[in-house]
Amino acid sequence: MDTLGSVIDKLITIDMKLWNNQELLYKIRRMSFDQFREEYINSDEKIHALWISLQKTCDLNVQRNQLIDEVDLKIVEMFNAMKSGENLDDGKFIQRKHKTL
Repeated sequence: MDTLGSVIDKLITIDMKLWNNQELLYKIRRMSFDQFREEYINSDEKIHALWISLQKTCDLNVQRNQLIDEVDLKIVEMFNAMKSGENLDDGKFIQRKHKTL
C-alpha cells in the first residue's frame, strides 16, 4: 500500500519528467507559424521527435492527474482515520525506509 509520502514522491518524479519533456514545446510556443514550418515540416527527424514529445507530454499529464487524485484520497483517508480516533503513528501511514538507507 502506498503512503502519502510515496505518492508525492511519484508525483515529483512525474513533474520532473514532464518539465524536461516540455522544453521542446516551450520553444515551439515562442515561434511563429512560419518559423515552425521552416524548423519542423521539412525534416522527418524533427517532426518525429516533436510527435514523440507530444505523446510523452500527454501520457505524463494523465499520470500526473491520476497521482494528484491519489494524493487527495490519501489525505482524506488520513483525516478520516484521525477523526475516528485511529493512531496515525501505528505505521499504516508511514513510509518505511528502504534497506539501502
